[in-house]
Amino acid sequence: MKTAGFSLVELLVALTVCALLSGAVAAMVPPARAAFESTPEAINLQQRERTVADVLARVLRSAALVYAVREDGTAGVVVPAVALLEPDADGVRFRALRVLSVVGNGRGVLAVDQATSSSSVQLQSEVDCPSAGDVCGFSRTATAVVVDVRGRFNVFSITGTNQADNSLSPSSGFLAPYSAGSAVIEVASDTYRLEPEVDGSLTLVRQTAAGAVQPIVDNVSELSFEASRAAGLLKRLDITARLGARSAVPHRQVPDRTLRVSIALRNQS
Repeated sequence: MKTAGFSLVELLVALTVCALLSGAVAAMVPPARAAFESTPEAINLQQRERTVADVLARVLRSAALVYAVREDGTAGVVVPAVALLEPDADGVRFRALRVLSVVGNGRGVLAVDQATSSSSVQLQSEVDCPSAGDVCGFSRTATAVVVDVRGRFNVFSITGTNQADNSLSPSSGFLAPYSAGSAVIEVASDTYRLEPEVDGSLTLVRQTAAGAVQPIVDNVSELSFEASRAAGLLKRLDITARLGARSAVPHRQVPDRTLRVSIALRNQS
C-alpha cells in the first residue's frame, strides 16, 4: 500500500510560513533585549530622583528657627535659615541653596559685649549653658551661628575654647562686634548645588561651612529653586531637577527624568 505524503507545493508553503514567523520573532528580539537591558538603568534613575527629593525635603523641613531673646523675654528677629543663592538672569530662579539646621548641644548667651569683631565671645555660665562639651556644649571645630535681637548674624567655625572664662574663639572676624545678650547656637550650615565633574557631568553635592564637599546624586544636569513668599516670609520652595542616565551604552540609556516638587517649610523665615 502506497503512503501519501506532502506535495512540493505544500512543503514550499510550509517553509515560507516558517520563514515569515522566524523573521517576525527575530525582529522582536533586539527591542525586547534593549528593553530588558535598560530596565536597571530606568530603576536606577527613579531611585536617584527619589534621593534628590528626599534629601532636599528633609533638610528644608528641618531648617532651624534661630534668634536671640530680648531682655523682656520676647524673641528677636529670626535669622533666615534658608537662603537662595546664585540667581539666574531674571532673579526668579536660583541654582543653589543654603540651609541652617540646629545640631548638637552647643548653645549660649553672650555675657559681655564682644571687645572687637575678631575677639573671642564670652558666654554666660548660668543661663542656657549645657554642661556637655568644652564650653556650653560647644567643642573645638564645631560650627555655630551668633545672632543678635535685630537678626544680624554670622556663621563661624570654633577654633578654640577656654573653660576658664567660658569663651569661644571664632575662625574669622565678624563685620562688627556683638553685644551682650546675643545668642550662640551650634548649627550645620550646608549648601546644596551642582558640582562639575572631570567628565563634564554635574553632581548634586552638599558643601559644609568648613568647605567639605559630599556627593549626593550624580548626572543631575539641571537644578533650580523658586521661592513662594507671604508677608515677607519664605513659605514654600518649588524645586526642579533634571536627571540623566548613567550608562554610556546607547541601547541601555533611558530618557532623562525631570523632577518637580514643592516643599512647604515647617519653620518659615
